Order: sequence, then C-alpha cells, then structure tokens
Amino acid sequence: MAKLRIYNDIDSQDNKFWYQWWGGDCVCFQDIDAFAASIPKDDDSIDMRIFCNGGSVVEGWAIYDRLRQSGKKISCTVEGKAASMATIIMLAAPKESRKAYENAAFLLHNPWVPGWCLGDQLNAKDLKNQSEEMQMWQDKMVDAYVERCECDREEIQALMDKDIFINTSEALRLGLISSTVSALSASASKRNIENFINSKQQNPKAMEKKTEVKASLLDKILAKLGVKTLEEAEQVVEEPQAKAEPKAMELNTADGQTLTVEREEGDPQVGDKASPDGTFEMPDGKTIVVEDGVITDIQTADNTDNEGGEGGEGGSASSTDNDTVAKLQQQVAALKQQLNDTKAQLASAQKLAKSKEDMRILNAVKMAGGAEKVLAGYSSHYQPAQRQPSGKGAGDNVNAVEEGKNAIKERLAKLHKKGKK
Repeated sequence: MAKLRIYNDIDSQDNKFWYQWWGGDCVCFQDIDAFAASIPKDDDSIDMRIFCNGGSVVEGWAIYDRLRQSGKKISCTVEGKAASMATIIMLAAPKESRKAYENAAFLLHNPWVPGWCLGDQLNAKDLKNQSEEMQMWQDKMVDAYVERCECDREEIQALMDKDIFINTSEALRLGLISSTVSALSASASKRNIENFINSKQQNPKAMEKKTEVKASLLDKILAKLGVKTLEEAEQVVEEPQAKAEPKAMELNTADGQTLTVEREEGDPQVGDKASPDGTFEMPDGKTIVVEDGVITDIQTADNTDNEGGEGGEGGSASSTDNDTVAKLQQQVAALKQQLNDTKAQLASAQKLAKSKEDMRILNAVKMAGGAEKVLAGYSSHYQPAQRQPSGKGAGDNVNAVEEGKNAIKERLAKLHKKGKK
C-alpha cells in the first residue's frame, strides 16, 4: 500500500519555489503525478492522509483527477483538518473508505480570488466575467459533494455560504466521511498488557535477565543521587537542597592575567573547565591551553626546551632562534613603514577632502543647473555705473568739452538771427 501524505497547502509548481524560499513547501500536481507514477504495478492501493488548509482550485482539481485516474483503491484519513480544496481531494476516495480522527475539522466554502489578483482597474465586463468564472468553480464543487457524499444540494450550498468549520459528527451526517478513528480503548490496552505478561511468563529466563538489568540501572541512578534506597531518593526529592556552586581557583599567569579553573585544589589537569579561552604562560613555566572552556593541553618547561643538550645541537637551536628573531624584527619594521605610509596617505586625502559646507555649496550649484548657468544669471543682472573722465588732465578735458558746446551754441544763435533779417 502506497502512502500519500498531503500536509501542505495546495499550489502550483511555479509557486513552490517561493514556499521553499521561506522554509515551507506546497503540494502541486507534479508531486502527485510523480507519486502515482512511482507506485509499483502490483501495488493496487493508496492510503491518503490529509492535514491541509486547501489552496489553488485549478491545482486541486488536477490532483483529484490524477488520483481517480490512477485506477488504485484509494482510502483517506483526515488528520487534524481538511479545508477548502483539500475536501475535494479527499473525495477521490469512495465514501466507505473515507474516515477521520475524532477531533478533526472540515471547512467547505465558496471559491474566492485574492484582491491583489484582480488588479486595480476593472470595468463592468471584467467583473461580470470574473463572477461567471467563480460561479462555474462553485457549481463544480457542489456537484462533487452531491455526487460523492450523497448529500442535499441546497444544504451543502448553505454550509458553503457560511464558511465555517464543522466537526466529525456533522461530517458523518453529510456523508463527507463514513467513520471516525477512535483512540486506543482501555480494553485493548489491557489485552496488550496481558499478552505481554503471558509472553514473559513463557520465557522466565528472559524475564529474570531483564529484571537484573533494570536493577543494575537503578543502582547506578541511586549512586548518582548519593543514596542507596528508593526511600532515601524520595526524601531527596521532597527536600531538595540547593546545588552547590562549583568551586574554582583563580590563578595568576606570568603576564598578570587571571585564569579561572574549576578545581578546589591541586594542579590544573587536561579536561578541567577553565576560562577564558587562550594560551597562558604560568609562573612555574607551564603553558596551559584553554579551548571552548576546557583545558586541552598543558605543556611543561621540559617539553618546550630543546632536548639536544649542550654542544653542537644546542648551538644550532640557538642559531635558529636568532634567525627567527631577526626575521620577526624585519617583519615588524616593514609593518611600521606600511603604517607610516598609510598615515601619510590619510593626511593627504584629508587635505583634499571637501568639508560638509563645501559639499553643500557644490550640491546647490549642481541643482541650480551648473556653475556656468549660475554665473551667467548673476552677470545678466550687473549694470556698470556711468563712467566719468578720470586720470591726469581730466579737468582740462571737461573744460574743453564745455567750451566746444558754448561755441556751437553761439554759432547757432548767429545763424538764427541772420535768418530773421
């Protein structure tokens, strides 16, 4: 028997990506098609489990048709709820093979379209077309309920208009399901216990061995609690004592830091809890390494010294150390030079950097149309004052002009008088 679990919303393959993007998933026609195609030919039944809010009408009908077309014997159990199009998919199983848990719920309602799918501009024709399409899907759902549940058409339509959940009792009455799945009864539990006891009595050695294991485990638990009997353990539970804080030693490191080790006394050991993390040189020459709050390594002075002894090997080690120190000094000098260069570049950049006021003025000029336009505007309003003669001999020039004017006036007066004669 192939098991089909529909535990997610029903939607298209195109929208599946978005569900998964947000950490969820959906059930689409392609999922069901692949499931049906994977069932071996000699397996003639599908056990469908539903806990679903419903979803796409088009996708739901495609899934319903694919299950009916599979030719398999389909049974369906509603776990939790079957809402909207999930109730249509449920109808792929015949009435006598549909059941639900006692506390399951069902929701039948008319199909609807989200507001954001309608757009922001609809005329009368658009609204009429949309209404006719919605009515078509609604009638199709009612037809399926009437056919597969053998219920009254007007009653089922009235329930869809209410858009409310119903319980299993109402679902049974309407023919949505034919039975409910009850919890394990007390009598059944009792029979299972009796069967267990009888089987153990038939094999007393196994029972004895099991008892010994349990006793051994109990002894370990009591030992952990620091008691020997269950009565003592009950007293510990009834009179709980505050758990003592773990004692710790605060050790001073060679460079003045504090290393805290959770140990009452004695030398720190690998595995002790300690803080903070790091590598610490101790006054006694030991090096303690702490990782993730635990001492992972303790190196003694003997481990860190060269074991070659005196002579050529010792001299070679000293020479190697000197070379290492020289290389480190070179690296430090190079880093200092790089730091100085960076500081110089920063100072140069700061000199070239514009102040906030400069940037504000430049932005204002740009918003006014650019420097040329601004300057042209100011130039067009500039009117120079009337120039007056200036410089050396300026007074003489003025007198000469006045004398010329007077001479012209006199000449005109003479001509005027002569004309009258």
